[in-house]
Amino acid sequence: MAKRFFSLIAGLIAGGIATYIVEAFSAKYYPLPEGIDPGNIEAMKAHIASLPIGAYLFIILAWAMGSLAGGFVAGIIVKEKATLYALIVGAILMSFGLINLIMVPHPVWFWFAGMSVYLPFAWMGGKLASIIP
Repeated sequence: MAKRFFSLIAGLIAGGIATYIVEAFSAKYYPLPEGIDPGNIEAMKAHIASLPIGAYLFIILAWAMGSLAGGFVAGIIVKEKATLYALIVGAILMSFGLINLIMVPHPVWFWFAGMSVYLPFAWMGGKLASIIP
């Protein structure tokens, strides 16, 4: 039981780190304008509304890679049910993404595109983990 719980925690940490790395990389191309406080929801809403499509695609990539990494790590730890635990990690990460979408408005297309990557990429991570001896 502890191993299964640990796999979820480790998967979430790995997913968070992978997401952060891709989002940090995207900040090089789409930096936050000077003077915007990330804690100011209204300022962030205005900024997000002005982002080009490339910035949104980086976010989708970050969420996909986070789910892939999280699913992979959870699957490596719990080999016998790698896909199940990978999907649980993906679902939890998806709930975090949904909270983000609710707190800060995004275009409607982004809701669908963003939410559609979590579970398939977590599943792929679990499948990759299950084929590694």
